[in-house]
Amino acid sequence: MLKWLFGAKEGSAETATRASAGRRIRRQTLDDSLGSIVHIPELKFIGHCVQSPNGRYALLWRDGNDEGTRGGARESGLGRYYLIDGDVVVAEGRVERPNSGHVADNGTFTLNDWRFTSALCGRFLAFRADGSPIIARDFAANIYESGLSPDGRLAVCQACNAPNSEDSSRLVIFDLEAGVETGSCVPESGWAASYEFPTDRPVVRLVYLKGEGFDYGLDGTFLEREKWVEASLAKGDVYVVHRLLRAAGDVPPPDLANRCVLSLDSFLVNAGDPDPRTRALALKLKGSCLEVLGDYPGALRSYDSALALDPRIGVKRRADRMRKEL
Repeated sequence: MLKWLFGAKEGSAETATRASAGRRIRRQTLDDSLGSIVHIPELKFIGHCVQSPNGRYALLWRDGNDEGTRGGARESGLGRYYLIDGDVVVAEGRVERPNSGHVADNGTFTLNDWRFTSALCGRFLAFRADGSPIIARDFAANIYESGLSPDGRLAVCQACNAPNSEDSSRLVIFDLEAGVETGSCVPESGWAASYEFPTDRPVVRLVYLKGEGFDYGLDGTFLEREKWVEASLAKGDVYVVHRLLRAAGDVPPPDLANRCVLSLDSFLVNAGDPDPRTRALALKLKGSCLEVLGDYPGALRSYDSALALDPRIGVKRRADRMRKEL
């Protein structure tokens, strides 16, 4: 298993971990470099570093070979990672392309392995504080981002878009105490900027750039969908409106149509000068909602405005028919 995971030709994680036991570093050198590239002379290491929330552990990783001659996208030359407890190296290992590390207060740590291949694929890895593996989950897609709870009990990662792959955009949640995958989904709320793990309930919160957060159950169920819908409509998110109307079918309920018109009006008034195709889509959607609400002159005005921005928006026949009827 370890040979398969870390590459038998260049040494196993087990061998590297034993060889590094008891090695010490000057911790102050590491602490002074946090937030940037770190240089640890005792390890002949230059790379990235994160600390556990309690400051006890530090995880170092380098997406490049030991000689420093090959880094980033490549076909060989294993990367390396170290786990530091205080000033003592307690675990060391090699993976193909380690990235986006996280370490918890108990020393549990995770890495995203971007792999040597140019194919859309990645591997999410989780380890105990002694370097022994917990999870090695392969994806038929690149890994976008990951997160780890401060106590090391839960972890999450999400894949990038990968056409024709069942892993495309997939969010996967792990119970690291049990060493199992608890659930997965393709989040309606999209790719998060970061993840939180509330201690008062079994959820993972996906947090977005403006600070909004939405809870998902450990099985992948979207627990705060209505909250997300309301927030998206309030800020005039055209693509969420599009998704909601498409899910509602050809004739959305009047209540939904009303809410969508208000959201689209907010976008059309406040969006400044967006991509004309997005504005055309907003006008098309508004027209379809106004049709449902019986405002046919308003619907025609919206369709004509959409066509003026994008003649291929797909409402010309509907607008011509409506014009004749009016």
